[in-house]
Amino acid sequence: MKTIICDIDGTITNMWPIEKSVLLCMTDRKFEKDIEQMKLLGISDTYKIFLKFSNQKMSKKKYTDFYNQSFSILLKNGELPMLKKYSLVNWIFANKNKYRFVYATGGQRLETLYVLKSFGLTKYFDLENSIDKMACRFSKKTGIPFRKIKSKFKDCVLISDSKTDCEGATFARIPFILVQSKQKIF
Repeated sequence: MKTIICDIDGTITNMWPIEKSVLLCMTDRKFEKDIEQMKLLGISDTYKIFLKFSNQKMSKKKYTDFYNQSFSILLKNGELPMLKKYSLVNWIFANKNKYRFVYATGGQRLETLYVLKSFGLTKYFDLENSIDKMACRFSKKTGIPFRKIKSKFKDCVLISDSKTDCEGATFARIPFILVQSKQKIF
């Protein structure tokens, strides 16, 4: 059975509304316009954005813990924004018995599981063999996360909206489909 490796942000949904909500929570709801401006300038690394506007200087590890704590608070309080479903979600439903699905994301596990649960996809994904920041500290552009997946599933294809992810897939010798956000996949 062919394994489909799904990037989450940009193929299943846009993660920015969640990331922005978490950043606003982490900065006591200050800097909303500034945070949005950085994103518009092409800066999507939430750690860099946080350091730019926060008085708190912290290591990446402490930041990740704080980020996940803030996400959990928003989730518990029902304050996370609604997500927009991209066409890949419907394709997964239509092909749930034809393929094995795993994800490879540079995002946090809690966010990813929230997205999958929000769209009713959790039961179709092999969560144990999926890759996120908790499972692999190397970025996807290195190809290392994809090699980890390929070591378990030889016949796999990446679906991503990121050219650097596709470069990483090339390093791992995995075919890929580069899509634009919201584009129909097949």
